[in-house]
Amino acid sequence: MIEALSGQPWLRPALDVARLAAFLGFVALGLAVARRPERRRVDRLIAYVMALSVAVGLTQVEAWPFTNWALVHSMAPSRMSSWEIEGLDATGRAWPVDARVLQPLAPEEFGSWMFARVPGLPEDARARVGRFLLDRAEAGRQRLVSGQPVGGNETLLGPLAAPFHFQQKPIWRAPSDVPAEPFVAVRVQVLEWDVETRRRDESQVTRRPLLRYPS
Repeated sequence: MIEALSGQPWLRPALDVARLAAFLGFVALGLAVARRPERRRVDRLIAYVMALSVAVGLTQVEAWPFTNWALVHSMAPSRMSSWEIEGLDATGRAWPVDARVLQPLAPEEFGSWMFARVPGLPEDARARVGRFLLDRAEAGRQRLVSGQPVGGNETLLGPLAAPFHFQQKPIWRAPSDVPAEPFVAVRVQVLEWDVETRRRDESQVTRRPLLRYPS
């Protein structure tokens, strides 16, 4: 019933005000603890957080940073898919490309777009996507070789830069992880696997091509 009410246009402003009040209360209690970390103030903050968390869980109405985690409500699928970019050098050897070369674009957002759009793109549009990936991969390779951060987000703050929501482990750590000569081509592959089978054997992954540039 509460979810149905929250969808009513007349109630949305009131919900927004309630969310703002809940957030300001959380901030105020947090600042109070930071100024004077007394047991009584800490207990108030814990009780406030627990009460709001329970309220959000019962009503299923989001009130950031208190969430009902709707993203993980359902059961995990038995089959999963992902993607990877590889750069090819002049000898034809394939090198995995670190997804940080896409920054400031989040890899998961780019991956979602690729899955949905690339298969139906005409050849000239696919070539533009491939050119973009090749340029990014090569620019990242050059930065790594010269001792600079691979991703643009790390240029100013380095390891203190804010991570993406779904952070991937760095693939490139040293110049030896990339070829000494420029990349001449890139290819994107879709990775598919059965969760239980891959749990028993990490190598049980099927790869199929999604994009190659130059084709």
